[in-house]
Amino acid sequence: MSMPFYIDPEQLTKDRADFSRRGVSRGLPVIAASSAEGIVIIALNSSTSLMKIGEVHDQIAFAGAGKFHEYEALRLAAVRWADTRAYQYSRRDVSASSLANALAHAIGEAFVSAPKPLEIALLLPEVGEHVGDDRIFSLSFDGSLSDHGTFAAIGGVPEGLASRALGADLDKRGADEVIDFCIDELSHTHAHAGTHAEIGVLRRGVALRAFERHTPRDMGGKERMKL
Repeated sequence: MSMPFYIDPEQLTKDRADFSRRGVSRGLPVIAASSAEGIVIIALNSSTSLMKIGEVHDQIAFAGAGKFHEYEALRLAAVRWADTRAYQYSRRDVSASSLANALAHAIGEAFVSAPKPLEIALLLPEVGEHVGDDRIFSLSFDGSLSDHGTFAAIGGVPEGLASRALGADLDKRGADEVIDFCIDELSHTHAHAGTHAEIGVLRRGVALRAFERHTPRDMGGKERMKL
């Protein structure tokens, strides 16, 4: 009778983490940043049909980096979770914090037990009445959850972006200024950032469905489309 192969659990976990980390790092960057008018979400996206940013609930949005089909399945699950919770309790009981914890549990289970770990990173921004009330959560491929306050970035992010963003006091600027800042930063490493940017804004002070989608900009003007 042959003996089963023994795999060191620590080595297995490291291998799975390295596999997922490489997959996410190859993805195009996604940024969420607070502004005086709301939370700006920018994702570099060369596709015109596959959306990396979407609405989840009234003040909550979703953005993903990595394998599209993997994080899109999680986005749909997030929308169902939010709708069910709002129906069972109330719309005010749906928060990015509780949603992030639910997703973190599912992602963590997949990292441990699925044949292949997920190659994804997520952002869950929630706009508040004031800048200090904004929440931006990030979730990693192993279910790790972080609360970033007013700025977060995932995917293949340019080095030093977070420190430059915090030093620029983006939360005191208008949404358009923050969009311009982020696109300028991304253009240093991605030449077509201005035309391949998928942009969404969670507008501050909007009680229901605060999410707006912007069309990619050619810097000569912009259009807004309310979803």
